[in-house]
Amino acid sequence: MLLLLSSLLILQGVSGDKTCSGNEVQDLDNGCTKIDKSPLVFRGNLDEKMVREKVQSIKYIASGIEVIETDLETFDYLKHVERIQNSNGPAMLFKKNKNLKRLNFTSLGELKGKDKEKDIVFENDNFVQAFSKETDSFDDFMKLELIARKSHLRNKVCSNEFYQFINKKESSDSKTTWAIIITVIASFFAIADLFFTWIFVTSYLEFRKECRETKKLIKMKTDVPVGINIGPPQTPASGTTTPSAITTPSAITTPSATTTPPATIKTPKDKCK
Repeated sequence: MLLLLSSLLILQGVSGDKTCSGNEVQDLDNGCTKIDKSPLVFRGNLDEKMVREKVQSIKYIASGIEVIETDLETFDYLKHVERIQNSNGPAMLFKKNKNLKRLNFTSLGELKGKDKEKDIVFENDNFVQAFSKETDSFDDFMKLELIARKSHLRNKVCSNEFYQFINKKESSDSKTTWAIIITVIASFFAIADLFFTWIFVTSYLEFRKECRETKKLIKMKTDVPVGINIGPPQTPASGTTTPSAITTPSAITTPSATTTPPATIKTPKDKCK
């Protein structure tokens, strides 16, 4: 009877386990007790209530965790987890968390990354600055170091195999690419601004021209005296006569011009005759 009861309890415990493949935490199934195959990823700013509901049953993570680009000051979503391992890389990766200062893994008893590699990696992460300046951050770091040392049966405190701090700078190619993108966008807006300015000026000048023509037409109409018809010319009624054209006298004859004989010029020789 006792053996049967024990078997039932074992079966009940086994049936309560649920193994899930690692994924982005928001896409994780509810009720998972073990994570394997891929890391469990916490990326960006997530709804706290949703995250805690997703991870509340997890006890063992066999594929590591990644915490990337969050605004968290304290990471405590996995404070109930008992084991974190990863046979393919670091057991923990913290990357570009701009406010991270505290790491709370209260129930953790085993922390183990890939053999002869790092157990925990910080890449461009604020925790590195906090670790060097704040006592609480340093204590959190040393607690994890002690757990990893026991997990690997190491003797050396703060072994190089435990942690790695990475501070990567953006490559010049990346900066050049962003500069080109910004230049193209700025050029586009400059061209668009010139185009719309040209349309506005053209429309304004056309409007001014129409206004001037309208004012001129109105002025012409208001300057016409009362009673004068400026319409098209009218033809006279039938039966009316128009005065004949004034006849001019025939060409007036003028007396012919008198001709005078040519004058004779006497030379000194003629005078001697």
